[in-house]
Amino acid sequence: MEERIIDIISKSLGGQPTTSDEKKALEEWLSDGGNKRFYQGMQHFSSEAKESLKAREANVDRAFEKHLGKMKENRKTLRLKTFRKVLPYAASILLMAGLFSVMMYLGHEDPGISQEEQWLTAIEPGSNKAELVLADGKVLDLDAKRRKNEIQEKDGTRISNTGSSLVYDASSKMSEKLSYNSLVVPRGGEFQLELEDGTKVWINSETRLRYPTKFPKGERVVLLEGEAYFEVSKDQNRPFIVKTQGVDVRVLGTQFNISSYAEDETIQTTLVEGSVAVMDSKNPKTNLLLDPGYQAVYAKAAKQLENKKVNVDLYTSWKDGKFVFEQASLYDIMNKVSRWYDVKVFYQNNEAGDLNFTGTLKRYENLDRLLGMIEKTNEVKFFFKDNTIIVQKQY
Repeated sequence: MEERIIDIISKSLGGQPTTSDEKKALEEWLSDGGNKRFYQGMQHFSSEAKESLKAREANVDRAFEKHLGKMKENRKTLRLKTFRKVLPYAASILLMAGLFSVMMYLGHEDPGISQEEQWLTAIEPGSNKAELVLADGKVLDLDAKRRKNEIQEKDGTRISNTGSSLVYDASSKMSEKLSYNSLVVPRGGEFQLELEDGTKVWINSETRLRYPTKFPKGERVVLLEGEAYFEVSKDQNRPFIVKTQGVDVRVLGTQFNISSYAEDETIQTTLVEGSVAVMDSKNPKTNLLLDPGYQAVYAKAAKQLENKKVNVDLYTSWKDGKFVFEQASLYDIMNKVSRWYDVKVFYQNNEAGDLNFTGTLKRYENLDRLLGMIEKTNEVKFFFKDNTIIVQKQY
């Protein structure tokens, strides 16, 4: 039966005629919901391959640039020529790959679940994991699954590792020489940190924070690439400064969130309580003083700061284990999904990314729950292949 279904699907997707018996067999197989969803996905990929043959120049250039990104001109030209040479075989190769997936699917223990659903269910949410780079350059894996321990550096710094956070011991007898550590959180990870002055930091996925093991008498300065939530310990004599690639955020004692990813067009500083001063790193005269419930948005290209009233939960809920979206673009939503679940995202039509959605979901829910909620709007459809979420707008 399995071999016959594979043969019928091959004919159907390839546009070949089928007999009445074959049509009936296919209809019976498609009566199962999982089979039907899988077949629809195969139809979609097959039609995309055929379309690519009709518009090879435009589609190849666009897909090539989208997938490979910015490359040196000579490498780009060489690969583009190679890509064009194999294009005439794209449809048949894609169909063969699809039929191989059908065979794998048919041989699975649970035929009631489509391969796409199996793939999606297997994707786990992020977890507590990070790497600690010590002052001497040694790198320690802080995966929560590993044994909890105490770390001691050569300068006398003592650090407690709980498996989900690091705590620096303020009573450590350290050298007067300033030394730095870096906490690096990968995609699909998060971690917490308590600095020696008592300041607490929640660090999001794909983020690096560099800080001294003990702050000097003048200022408390840390360097951030990515996203972190700060609960700064009050010290009137030592302002706390977060430096990013664009803005400096200066505080005495407060709670705020900074999102400063290199690929994003803006840097967002959201104030929860207290007050902060946000200034252009290269032009301190361009600055804003924020009140609670407001956000400073720094446009990197224009080098401009904007102050706006916001719902702070939309920008800080991640540290409390939630995704909260309010008329957020699908681009923004999927950027967060990509970092937290460590998956890639590809848009088959640009219009899909401009759609807006509102909702709340626990951060540790399975990915299929989140995408299923979005699909219920009937505005967008998700397909899954090679650890990539393929997004298609429904017309």
